[in-house]
Amino acid sequence: MPADWDLLIMMLRTALASLALCLSVDAFTVNVAPAGRAALARPCHAMRRGMQLPATRMSAGEPVLAPKPVLATGDSAAKTPGYGPHIKIGKSEKILNPWGLWVLTYSMVLAFAGYFYLKFRQILSTVLFGLVKGPSPEHCCWIMHKWCNLVLRIGMSAPQVTGLENLPPIDEPVLVCANHMSWFDVPSLHGFLGGRLLWSFAKAELVKVPVLGTYMKSAEHILISRTSRKSQLESLKTAISTLQGLKRNVFIFPEGTRSLDGKLREFKGGAFTIARKANVKIVPVTLMGNDVVFPANALMPICPGGNFMRLVVHPAIDPTGKTDDELMVLTREAIRSALPADKRD
Repeated sequence: MPADWDLLIMMLRTALASLALCLSVDAFTVNVAPAGRAALARPCHAMRRGMQLPATRMSAGEPVLAPKPVLATGDSAAKTPGYGPHIKIGKSEKILNPWGLWVLTYSMVLAFAGYFYLKFRQILSTVLFGLVKGPSPEHCCWIMHKWCNLVLRIGMSAPQVTGLENLPPIDEPVLVCANHMSWFDVPSLHGFLGGRLLWSFAKAELVKVPVLGTYMKSAEHILISRTSRKSQLESLKTAISTLQGLKRNVFIFPEGTRSLDGKLREFKGGAFTIARKANVKIVPVTLMGNDVVFPANALMPICPGGNFMRLVVHPAIDPTGKTDDELMVLTREAIRSALPADKRD
């Protein structure tokens, strides 16, 4: 059996095992210190009544819950969500609670629906010798955008969006640069940037992931290997041709990787070289609150994100007459300006 299907089976088994555990008494054991038991008892009992689950067992002397994510707005910290009843999965002990299990379930259903639609169109085109065209990369990208939009809307996590008026005309290709602190960053950009299709930089290893790999290859997203200098240079060339020749919008996280504490990291220069050589405007975007809803230590989102997630679009930056370093400074400052004070550095 191919490795891709092995991974797919593993994912399904994980979902089923999580469901079984979440419906058992032991899975709803909440580890709390004696002083925190009274505070947690009420929400736990309320959730149990709503889901018709057996009594939650809480024992004194057990370890305190892992640190909760923190969201700061301006000078004061907002009330942050707790994990509630949850289990820990794998060696890294990723958090999965009932809300995350719900998001995992419906997002996989939607992903498989789109996957089988794509496969049907591709097979039909082959069988009929091209009389019926297969889905174009733009169509595949549109499907991914709709999936992202639906996943966040059904999960009550549509971000509060401001600044869409700062986007250039829809027919003008742009390079979108955003900060990166959560797995919800990509769905936020794909699903809520004014209906603008985006082609992303992605790790080459993702094409091996069932379903997701099909989307990535069919939509012609830009794949990059972090360990290969040659691959990185080829990806830069591909991005430039995607912007210039194909007139497609590209988005990139200039930090290069996720910030595990939500603080803005230093930028790498590749994005600004692409913008300058392709002669396209940079659209800085600030994402906030995604790390509260989908923190680094969680397997799936821990709560609805409508009250936490924000997306701010800043005025576009014209690369004409500017160096890569100047573009980097201007973009980073724009993104930084909308972040809470404790997330800026």
